[in-house]
Amino acid sequence: MDLALRCTCDSLRGVARGVAAHSGNHVVCYCRDCQAFAHFLGRAPDILDAQGGTEIFQMSPARIEIGAGADRLACMRLSPRGLLRWYASCCNTPIGNTLATHKFPFVGVIHLCLQAPEAGGALDPVLGPVRARAFRQFAGGEAAAIPPDRTPMPLLVARFVALMVRWKLRGDGARSVFFRGPGGSPTAEPRVLSLAERDELRRIVSPPPA
Repeated sequence: MDLALRCTCDSLRGVARGVAAHSGNHVVCYCRDCQAFAHFLGRAPDILDAQGGTEIFQMSPARIEIGAGADRLACMRLSPRGLLRWYASCCNTPIGNTLATHKFPFVGVIHLCLQAPEAGGALDPVLGPVRARAFRQFAGGEAAAIPPDRTPMPLLVARFVALMVRWKLRGDGARSVFFRGPGGSPTAEPRVLSLAERDELRRIVSPPPA
């Protein structure tokens, strides 16, 4: 199924094509960096669940198209070696996370920019149920309420690697809206946070003990 992809203010619009449970991994990530990204955008209440998790669908970047507002696509890195974290600069809607190179094609699309097939509907009927929840050790709130994984983490990693190898063999990296040109440079210049900026975000995510 094709899902509409748009930012909150509707300035950036596109589509995620051919989305299905078998075409990617539906996961929730509780890592400190995903939580820090949500706070960087100032949209943690919209992005994170009660335990600090970010709902993500890992898919081929070649299936993402942006039809309007491509100039609003921005990206940042929490560190010089961190993931490229893409968002709409107009309203700070998260779009997804990629590696820093198009040679390993994947994007972890963040739920907030995906539109359910029916207004007010859920994404699970299209994305499938959440397969696993990663980095549980960084979860907050009632962490004990996090349900068990449907897919053991080693199997999930193996599935992800197999999918990415397939996407690479198909040349999907050369058809990514996040990279351009023969060298595969990012379509937006990444903003790399300073150590002080990163430390401040991490203090918000994991406050020091009183």
